[in-house]
Amino acid sequence: MINHFDLSRPFFFEKLSKSRSDFSWFISLTSQKNFVLGTKLIVKPLFLQNKGVLDAHLVLHQLHCNGVLEGIRICRKGFPSRVPYDDFCHRYSILAPAIMKANVKDKKKAASDCLKEVNLPEDLYRIGLTKVLFKAGVLGTLEEYRDTAISKILTFLQSYIRFYDMKKRYKVMLQQKMALSVVQRNLKAYISLRNWGWWKLMTKVKPLLKNSKRAVSF
Repeated sequence: MINHFDLSRPFFFEKLSKSRSDFSWFISLTSQKNFVLGTKLIVKPLFLQNKGVLDAHLVLHQLHCNGVLEGIRICRKGFPSRVPYDDFCHRYSILAPAIMKANVKDKKKAASDCLKEVNLPEDLYRIGLTKVLFKAGVLGTLEEYRDTAISKILTFLQSYIRFYDMKKRYKVMLQQKMALSVVQRNLKAYISLRNWGWWKLMTKVKPLLKNSKRAVSF
């Protein structure tokens, strides 16, 4: 039985020539619609058209023959993600603002110190001449660090705004409480003095005194 279908390998036809059954099986297999042969990128999950069924071995076999898995392996061993120093300092300055501010002119040193500040393992990145090189998936980790830093800042800002709002409300409530105590005190004084004769006399004379002052002023 043939284990792979990569036509670029020299021993492929040698295996086919050993057995007629293998060759006929290969012809029937490759005649299937959308089957991966050589460098095609269409993956056929199974031969039978059934819903909810996936032949994992077949899919893995196609990806292996197509070179996708090998490409992923090479990509993970290298440093496919590359970010210029200006872009890195502009986007990730929030991770180490003091370091970025101290090394405004030297972007390369700022990027290197920033990555050390966030405790990123040195085997996951390389410092180049004009760019920072990262392994696959490392930029996603940096984005998570950045989102966490932004969340902390927004949480602090939100808490400060709520504190300021509650402080204003507290001042209004304190003034209302003081005004209520004044109203209560005056109301108690009025209830206790409303039947007193001198109080009645003062309430009748006081408006006349105000009118006499107005007349004198005119």
